[in-house]
This record gives sequence, C-alpha cells and structure tokens, in this order.
Amino acid sequence: MQIFHLNDELRASWLRFTALVGVAIVIAAAVALRFAGITDASWFLATSLIWWAILSFDLALHLGLMVNLESGELQHSLGWPNRLTELRALAAVWVAWGAHWATSGAYLPLVLVFGLAAVTDLLDGWLARRGHASTRWGRLYDPIVDGVFFSVASISLAVIGILPQWLAALVTLRYAFPIAGGITFLLIRRRTLKVRHTPWGRASSAGIALTVFAAAAAASLGLPFHDIAPFFYALVGITALGAFVTILVKGIEQV
Repeated sequence: MQIFHLNDELRASWLRFTALVGVAIVIAAAVALRFAGITDASWFLATSLIWWAILSFDLALHLGLMVNLESGELQHSLGWPNRLTELRALAAVWVAWGAHWATSGAYLPLVLVFGLAAVTDLLDGWLARRGHASTRWGRLYDPIVDGVFFSVASISLAVIGILPQWLAALVTLRYAFPIAGGITFLLIRRRTLKVRHTPWGRASSAGIALTVFAAAAAASLGLPFHDIAPFFYALVGITALGAFVTILVKGIEQV
C-alpha cells in the first residue's frame, strides 16, 4: 500500500479524516435512531461504515496521486477539495437512505443530504482552483465520484417514483460512458485518457443536480413537479448529449 511509503503528514491527514468521518457516521446513526427506529438506524450505520471503509481503503491505496498539478510535488495533506470529493462519495449511500425514508413521508434527510452533497461538487473544484490545490487524485476521482453519486441519487428517486426510470437510465449512462470509454482506451492503447473537465460536462452535472434537487424538493413540499418537469428533462437531455459528443471528440483526438 502506498500509505506506508509516503510522508508522515499525508498519512496522518488520511488517518484523521478517516476517523473523524467515522465518528460523524456514528452520530448520524444516533440521529436516525430517533426518527427511523432501531432497525433502520442499525442498517444505516452498517452500510455507511462499510462503504466508508471501502472508500478510505481505496484512498489509502492511491495517496500517491496526491500530487499537485502545478508544482508536481506530493502534498502534505489531503486538502479540502479532495476531502469534499470523498464526502460526496459517502453521500451516495445517505441519499439512498434518504429516498427510503421519503417513502414514509420524511423528505428532509433526502433534500438536505442531496443539497449539501451537490454543493460540494461546486466547492471542491472552486477551492482547488482558488488555492492552486488541484491534484492527480482529484482530476481522476472527481468525475468518478460524480457518476456514483448522481447515478445513485437518480436511481433512488426513480425507485420511489419521484423521477422517471428513463431519466435515471440516462443519468447513469451519461457517467458510465466516459468510464467505459476510458477502460476500453486503456485496454487497446495501453495508456490512460487525459481527463479534463469541459463546459458541457459541467453543464450536464449542473442540470442533473438541479433536476434531482427540484424533484425531491417539490415532492417534500407537495408541489406538482410534473408541471415544470419537461423543462428540467430537456435540460438534462440536451446537456447530456453535449457531454456525450464532447467526450467522443476528445477521445478520438487522443487515439
């Protein structure tokens, strides 16, 4: 594991972050116990801790990617941009639980968790650019985490009937397409694709985030989302198409 061959500061930063989030998960489970009961709270705690253990272990394996893109040097801490990205990955499980609790009329966890997690998608990139703290890890993992989080969110809302199933499938395809393309490129060309954020990619993620949040918020307030749904669905479709075309063109240029 790379964690055993890195500087003490980075290793300590990973350990502190992992432990603090573990404590936060236990506190969140205690809150869930008060309104969801012992069974749901226990499963929430177990699934959250297991998912966090997987994420933390993967992060430990790839701490060597915490290389600053500007200086080329290994960072001495994870940095807030990368922490926010990792927290968004954890939020995928919490959004699924929020959708489960929404079926009983408790929409606040769903709306709150999704809203805060979606904001981290804006903050991590902004903080990385402002603080000149962009890393190889962030460049690689940010789009993967976006795919996991938004796919789980859209599928969860489709399962409980808030979003149509075709939209959840489109969102999942939108994020799976570049990942599958990157794996195919690696197998054929024996090298990785250069990952870059594009205006269409950012617009697509923003459109998906707005649509999912608007649908969840409308359901929580008892408002008729179907009246404005066509606008949001068109936004997701158009920006997703733009992202597909951009990814395809960028991939062809690197062949």
